[in-house]
Amino acid sequence: MCSKLKEISVGIFIGGDFIPSYAGATNRMQYLSRYLQRAGVKIVIFHGYRGWTDLQLIAREPFKTYIFPINRYYRDLDFLASLIRKENIHIIQFNDLEPIISQGVKLSQATGAYIVDESYYVVSDLAKSIGASDNRVHSIKKIEATAGSVIDHIICLSNNDKPKLQSTMRVFDNRVSVVPSGVDLKENKYWGPNFDAKTVLFLGNLYFEPNADAVRSIYRHVFPALKQEGFRFLMVGDCPPVLKRKYESRDFHFTGPVRDLNVVFQQTTAALAPIQESTGLRIKILNYLAAGLPVIATSQAVSGISNTKHIIVENDVRRYADIIRDLLKNRKTSTQRSIAARRFIEKNFDWHKIALTVASVYKKILKRPVKNKLKFINLISKFHLGQPAWLEEAERKGRFTNLRTVIKGKFSYGVIQRGKIRIIR
Repeated sequence: MCSKLKEISVGIFIGGDFIPSYAGATNRMQYLSRYLQRAGVKIVIFHGYRGWTDLQLIAREPFKTYIFPINRYYRDLDFLASLIRKENIHIIQFNDLEPIISQGVKLSQATGAYIVDESYYVVSDLAKSIGASDNRVHSIKKIEATAGSVIDHIICLSNNDKPKLQSTMRVFDNRVSVVPSGVDLKENKYWGPNFDAKTVLFLGNLYFEPNADAVRSIYRHVFPALKQEGFRFLMVGDCPPVLKRKYESRDFHFTGPVRDLNVVFQQTTAALAPIQESTGLRIKILNYLAAGLPVIATSQAVSGISNTKHIIVENDVRRYADIIRDLLKNRKTSTQRSIAARRFIEKNFDWHKIALTVASVYKKILKRPVKNKLKFINLISKFHLGQPAWLEEAERKGRFTNLRTVIKGKFSYGVIQRGKIRIIR
């Protein structure tokens, strides 16, 4: 048991992309890890390296990171267990169900570490939204139930997801905590609406099908109504070439990923989120509000936010053009709303405060006995686990095709800490 924050050590397992963080999940991994470390929680990242991560950027972070060739990351659990013991890790945390079963159970049994599932969405709902087959969704539901039986605790992002996760993963209320994502208020500055720029923004990973659908909806229903009035539209985020080729024009522009979002936010008149599925909490909404941008979104897009009075909620995307025109006509009201939105984010979604909340959840977990995983070892051996649904979609669409590893030749593992990168051959 741990009575002080500095005594808590957490190993966070990341098998996909990490930094730079161009999606909501990786944004949370990076910033929550950073702020937990600053709050006195020892964070150690265990990263299955696929060549999708910038090691120099990781080296700037305050936490320690181990990187492994992807085969060793998933298969050499004895070595990972030895590092968990060496680092005196109390909690091992995952954000995908499959590695909880394939790695987490054995690692927990070998080391005595608690298993925490950071659940960014209800996985079976996500799979449906990206077009998974009925058989695939059915298999994911089995994985959800099995993972629920072996984990010690779930951290989810919204009160909307909590009852769904309790149902799909069959866990009791005292084993689920709701802790939202946040905003780095020093990095994300307040700008307010730039009325003169007449620029409409959508932000998101466009390899993710609900975001791609949102872009199509904007193009069909909002862009035609405003393009003759001097408006331009910016689609910001990782983008499949086929989507860009189909919709790119002078006034409907795909920027690709943007490292510093302030560059985009300071020239934005209104920000959109016409999302049609409702699992998780969208960091794009938090970033929009932090920048003081007028936000027009569907009820699905804001389902993870309890107080939506700073957002214009409208499910009929065909009405967005008129709403944007009204924003320009009522500039004083729009500006007042933007100031209130920033204050709302400062009060409720500051990463520093969120990290302290997560640390308190860890302390609560450590007061309970760790689950004995021995009886599940034989059960999990019967599973034929594929990759997580989001990773299947990303690879199918070629999201990481053009990324190249910076590590030449074979390596055993690597250690990144305090600005230094050490690769062990």
